[in-house]
Amino acid sequence: MTTSTGHPTPSDDAESVFERAYRLIETELGGRRLPPEPRTWLDDLARTRRYKTALITAVWNTCFPSGVVEACRVVEAVYPYLDPDGLCTDAALTAAWNVLEPDAHTWPEQLQDERRRFTSKCLDRALAEANTAVTDHA
Repeated sequence: MTTSTGHPTPSDDAESVFERAYRLIETELGGRRLPPEPRTWLDDLARTRRYKTALITAVWNTCFPSGVVEACRVVEAVYPYLDPDGLCTDAALTAAWNVLEPDAHTWPEQLQDERRRFTSKCLDRALAEANTAVTDHA
């Protein structure tokens, strides 16, 4: 019969049950944790698809495109210009603006400025909505 003695450690309320179980396994059985499984290109593809789908839905709901096809075109135009945190850049706004308002160059400058600010707010709201949707379902 094998016995083991455990030395009580002060309880750490921040430690989860999962962490405690791992610590016990490491201590009692001499085990070690397995590293997390490496990410594959398929994981990245699935995450990108999930994000683009959420962004298309958000653009459709907030940016007032003429249809779902135009919402898809906006997302495809904007996506490469997003910053690493998924936030809007000036290049992304310009890409969205070119899809949503293709004839804006014929408008008076004041109207262009107003509509561009409106598009910027709509795009920021759509990106925030998509980022939240992806984070909630991750």
